[in-house]
Amino acid sequence: SDKGIVYNKFFNPMPIKVIALTLTAIECCIDKWMQGVKEDIKFTAIAYASVYNNHLNSLQRFDERTAPYKLFERICDNLHDVAR
Repeated sequence: SDKGIVYNKFFNPMPIKVIALTLTAIECCIDKWMQGVKEDIKFTAIAYASVYNNHLNSLQRFDERTAPYKLFERICDNLHDVAR
């Protein structure tokens, strides 16, 4: 009943937007501990839209610049395989 298994076709290969969102969530977690003490920082679209867009743009540029090697494609496939 896990959504990743039920909706496997939507995550194979791992979509670039899912990777960008994951990186954004990780950055939020790092921000919470930035001062060495956990702060109450909300993970909201208003607070993290620009962070998400920066990650998405960086991933898209990486994909474009490594396209001849299909490197990003292989990373997405690998993430799908190990995330299951």
